[in-house]
Amino acid sequence: MENTPDFDARRYVELLLRKKYIVLSVAIGVLSLFTWGSFFLPKVYEASSTVLIEKNSIIEPLMKGVGVASGGEDRLSNLKNSITSRSIIEKVLKKLGLDAAAKTEGQKERMIDAFRKNLGITVQGARQSGTDLFTVSYRGNDPIVVRDVVNTTVQEYIDETLGFRRTDVSGAFEFIQGQLMEYKARLEESDKAIREFRERNPNMVPQSETSVIGRIENYQTGKIEAEIKLKELIRKRENLQKQLSGEKELTVTFMTNEGSPQGRLNYLNGQLVLLTSKFTDNYPEVIKVKREIEELKRQIAQAKISQTPGTGSETATMNPIYQQLREESARADAEIESLRARAAELSRQQHEGERILTRMPKEQEEWTKLQRDRNVYQKIYDELLQKLESARVSQDLEISDKSGAFKILDAAIAPSLPIKPNRVQMILLGLLAGAAAGIGTVIAMDSMNKSFKNAASIETGLKLPVLATIPKIVTEKDRLHAMKIDKQVFTAAGAYLMIVGVVLIMEFLYRYMGIRLVNF
Repeated sequence: MENTPDFDARRYVELLLRKKYIVLSVAIGVLSLFTWGSFFLPKVYEASSTVLIEKNSIIEPLMKGVGVASGGEDRLSNLKNSITSRSIIEKVLKKLGLDAAAKTEGQKERMIDAFRKNLGITVQGARQSGTDLFTVSYRGNDPIVVRDVVNTTVQEYIDETLGFRRTDVSGAFEFIQGQLMEYKARLEESDKAIREFRERNPNMVPQSETSVIGRIENYQTGKIEAEIKLKELIRKRENLQKQLSGEKELTVTFMTNEGSPQGRLNYLNGQLVLLTSKFTDNYPEVIKVKREIEELKRQIAQAKISQTPGTGSETATMNPIYQQLREESARADAEIESLRARAAELSRQQHEGERILTRMPKEQEEWTKLQRDRNVYQKIYDELLQKLESARVSQDLEISDKSGAFKILDAAIAPSLPIKPNRVQMILLGLLAGAAAGIGTVIAMDSMNKSFKNAASIETGLKLPVLATIPKIVTEKDRLHAMKIDKQVFTAAGAYLMIVGVVLIMEFLYRYMGIRLVNF
């Protein structure tokens, strides 16, 4: 026998109406299970505390540029691992006296595992403000114990972290101080190496290959110019010597008394008086007359005068041409010696520059390395010196406990309401589950009933035509009796649902508005 495969909504409605007592009984039973069962479930309370913590620890900015700082995710992971560490949990259990219930190691381990399971940590990082907000929560059956566990856990974590921070700062100070001494020694060694290099190569530092080549070219050019001028002076001196060999040192002149040197001297003195009255001493004519007067005075002093009576006198004087040639020859000799010395010095400087240029690649490489090492050591030394001062200040702050790294924003308080069970949710869920269970039960019973439901199912199942159907005969008495039963059943069900509704309203007012009407 098979039922019709087509879904007939009307038939199912009629089925639910016929089996309404079953639907109602199952629905009320499931609703009762959810409603009254919620009063027998153990109450679970939760307390939480919110703490503000600086995002960057003191050790990180001190070691910035020297070491590699841990990332944000590692920091959050370390926070959770620190709070749920065995040392902190054992301290909390011991301080609150909760470890007294653990008689054996196994019981103690189970207690610690249960503590970790009920302890929750939520981290909210604020990247721009440089802070972290983390919340510590704990669930348990006693609201007082839950509150104490959260507050004690937070305090133990803060105390332990501050202790670690003080140790970190002291360690950082000692480490930076040691590194500072090491780089100071390296810097002194580098300065000593540079000083020794300069002493070995006084002409090498500082200069570039281009500047050395330029100086060599200048030395070479100056040397060539000096050699050319030297050759010209040598030829000039040879010509002067030839002219000087054709002249006599002294010359004899015949002069009358009027034309004697003394007469000429007297005349020039008079001219000098006239000129100085009109012009300054730097006037060319004044200078010329003074020079001629000096020359005549020298000639008169050196001349040998032989006088012949009545005719005048013969005078032996210095030959001015000879004197001029000799002076020019002397000047040429001096210039020649000077140019020879200059050419020799330029040649020496040129050879020295070529020698430096030949050695320059190796020495320049050594000089560059010395300078690079010294600059690196100096930079690191300066950074470490600044970090050492920061570490000293940080150490003083940690010792005086004024760093203000932690701040408890919301301390845990004893919860007045349990988070579990939520009776409002359970009653509403019981209503939905009861209705679904009642309808599902009737449909399931109908699907398991293999009897024919109507004429169509008979024709489909037996492949035979139905000749006639006999309807159920319901008398007026039967109808009135059924209505009476329905009224009694629905009245009782309504009253029961009203009781459940009152409980639902009371729980709603208590949980979401804080109004306690009856203490269950």
